[in-house]
Amino acid sequence: MPWVDTHDRYIYIHGTNEEGRIGRAVSHGCIRMKNADIVDLFDRVDVNTPVIIA
Repeated sequence: MPWVDTHDRYIYIHGTNEEGRIGRAVSHGCIRMKNADIVDLFDRVDVNTPVIIA
């Protein structure tokens, strides 16, 4: 089965306009976060910083 929305199997970390659905699986490989948390993460992490998802 081909994966949807995972360009070459990269995993995307992004905000959502449906924050009430955080914690429920709704995609094939994305990590959705609350928008305020995404802004905080953006301010803390440099571009091209490796991320390990365990």
